[in-house]
Amino acid sequence: MEFVILTGASRGLGAAMAERLLSPSRQLVCIARSPNESLAVHARASGARLDYRLHDLSDASVTAQLAHALGETLRAAAGVSRFVLINNAGVIEPIGRVESLAAAPLAVALQVNLAAAMLLTSAFLAATESSGAERRVLNVSSGAARYPVAGWSAYCSTKAALDMFTRCIVAEHAGRPNAPRVCSLAPGVIDTEMQVTIRAADQADFPPVERFRKLKADGALGSPAQVAERILAYLDRDDFGEREIDDIREH
Repeated sequence: MEFVILTGASRGLGAAMAERLLSPSRQLVCIARSPNESLAVHARASGARLDYRLHDLSDASVTAQLAHALGETLRAAAGVSRFVLINNAGVIEPIGRVESLAAAPLAVALQVNLAAAMLLTSAFLAATESSGAERRVLNVSSGAARYPVAGWSAYCSTKAALDMFTRCIVAEHAGRPNAPRVCSLAPGVIDTEMQVTIRAADQADFPPVERFRKLKADGALGSPAQVAERILAYLDRDDFGEREIDDIREH
């Protein structure tokens, strides 16, 4: 049996991945701040094993409690051949010039895009270390982690930090038994609610906004379903983790 934990499963890419991960032979634990009734209906209809947990990852204390609970769940799991963690949850805000950054929205970006992923990964690795099962961690990054975008200092910085965190995991486990396979993967530009937020930004706050509006107008955005299918196929490959920093558009 495979045991998969997925964050940000209520909409967009996360919801699309969750739909494809539903299976009677897989234990799927989804973390999201809002329900996904469609997913619950499909799980019941297919006999899939779904554990859907409502948690707001922007709350540090809630995330700490969640990490502890997930660790207990993982330790109690039996008959698992592969454990998987997909850190997908993310926020694009705050959008604006560096001079406009405020404490509260910046703290949310740091918590959701970086700290939550770090804490959940810590709990995941600690709980599965002695399991003997294969372990895989997929951090959903962004092309913005690898080049600067005016108006996205918080998003670019937190995603770049997520890339470095991924590299640190690999460095710490090099040569150790049952080392996890880890990758920080950019998914490309996807037609999600995050893109709606991006296109609604004022050009004074986000100078490249017209580029993103044109991508939508030209039908150049990837669909969540298609990108989810490609990412999950990549996650299942025998060579997953050989490239710790990657981009799904290169495959």
